[in-house]
Amino acid sequence: MTVSIDGTDIGNAVATAIVVGTIVMMVIGAFLVWLMVRPPRHVREERRQRGRKPVAREIDAETAEEMVRLIARMEERLAVLERAVGDVNETPRRIEAREQELLETGEESPETRRVK
Repeated sequence: MTVSIDGTDIGNAVATAIVVGTIVMMVIGAFLVWLMVRPPRHVREERRQRGRKPVAREIDAETAEEMVRLIARMEERLAVLERAVGDVNETPRRIEAREQELLETGEESPETRRVK
């Protein structure tokens, strides 16, 4: 009985090993991701006991007071921003003659533009 192996057989064996190795690594990677994202044991046991009912968190007085202060501060900042932006319907300011010249530089005569 004679066994003959040439380069094509070795290439096919390597390709098969790569495919099998890729599949195994994907399964291991998926398992590791599943282990990382699953909730802790005490949370899982708590859910099993309660039948997976969502729990509404109650906030204490200190947290509620802090949230009210935060909202008030945000409203103050919004008022400052509104004053800074101004009224949307107000007329734009007039452009002075010097500013108008700077804006129109180069439109009529190319020699007034900057050159490198």
